[in-house]
Amino acid sequence: MSDEESVAAMVKATVDTFGRLDMALNNAGIQVPPSDAADEPAEVFDRVNAINLRGVWACMKHELGQMRTPRGAAPSSTAPPSAVSSDSRVGLRTTRPSTA
Repeated sequence: MSDEESVAAMVKATVDTFGRLDMALNNAGIQVPPSDAADEPAEVFDRVNAINLRGVWACMKHELGQMRTPRGAAPSSTAPPSAVSSDSRVGLRTTRPSTA
């Protein structure tokens, strides 16, 4: 999930196989053993955020791109509590604007 090109290829392969993308559940996240922030290498911090934050964002970005078609739906993200979860209502507003 931390490689956006791989995420784009995954979404494309799904659409190529099934014809469209109606739903997506982005449930990814990693943890590292607790440590003192002063001792934490930047590489560990970057890896956790690449998967827990950027990975979920990349999935939603490419999923929503496909879901903008009339039959699309919004993805749901269930990242671990320590990560920022994307709110599926954003996808709903993006793909199906309210006419009310």
